[in-house]
Amino acid sequence: MEQAFLAELRAVVDSGDPVEVRGERTRELRARLVEVSDIRSRYVILPHRNNNVFASIAESMWVIAGRNDLSLLSAYLERAIDFSDDGLSWRAGYGPRLRNWNGIDQLVEIVKILREDPLSRRAVASIYDPDRDFVESRDIPCNNWLHFLMRDGRLDLHVAARSTDIWWGFSGINAFEWTLLLEVMARWLNCVPGRLVFFSSSLHLYARHFDRASRLLASQPNRATSGEAEHPQFDTDWEDTSAAWDEWMRLEAGIRSGQELSVLNCKLTDPLLLAYIRMIDLYWAAQGGATAELIEEKLAGLGNGRLGAAAREYLGRTQRMQH
Repeated sequence: MEQAFLAELRAVVDSGDPVEVRGERTRELRARLVEVSDIRSRYVILPHRNNNVFASIAESMWVIAGRNDLSLLSAYLERAIDFSDDGLSWRAGYGPRLRNWNGIDQLVEIVKILREDPLSRRAVASIYDPDRDFVESRDIPCNNWLHFLMRDGRLDLHVAARSTDIWWGFSGINAFEWTLLLEVMARWLNCVPGRLVFFSSSLHLYARHFDRASRLLASQPNRATSGEAEHPQFDTDWEDTSAAWDEWMRLEAGIRSGQELSVLNCKLTDPLLLAYIRMIDLYWAAQGGATAELIEEKLAGLGNGRLGAAAREYLGRTQRMQH
């Protein structure tokens, strides 16, 4: 993931065309194809990027749950309200469009299609809706189309986007949420997760991030991510997933309201869902001013992989509350 982000960021910085959109300066590359092959290495740990791994987890779980309310999201992503028309929800949130498109759960249909015919080319989910999206709004979906394609026992996910902010969009959430969905879908279909292939019609960097992008590239131009790092893996059958997701959301709401994970009678057994709720528990403990000893105890529970490293990097920042 980091390699893909750094390569495209360098390309945008070095070769992007200056384009001003809605009064904001950008550098833009058009018709870019980005491939992420190690989909479990979705955690961005880079100097000057100041990524919030906790927000990425919360938003990705929120999307797959089919939600678009800001009650959860804005607790982790303060600027979420800036992209809302009513201050309560994202009208074009991907969750309801994937899970309840006029009564159709597109993920359910994709599982049915690929279970019946693993070589089908029809496992497509749409996000952009011409009936709703030719309007003036703060929230028009940037990612528009998903295609799951299984070949030789491996499941790939191809995503088409009209517009991608490489800083807040691709590296902040898009690569994270879609690699997570690919991992989840592969487990539901009992196959191996393959590649995320992400096409963006307009891949761009806003002027507000020019300086930080230059500092990042200057500090670490050839960062390599090991594919051998420890990654907790999703391991829940399709038939049990709804209950597991409901349990994760119950725990998240309890923790966010001030309760300790240890007293919430956690019923999760899935390694990835359990690791992600422990991350949420860690986040709110840190936000609440927990002792260094307690924070270290919670970090130790995450293991020595990149998930724990991403948490340590975030918590080590002196200005983390702004990220």
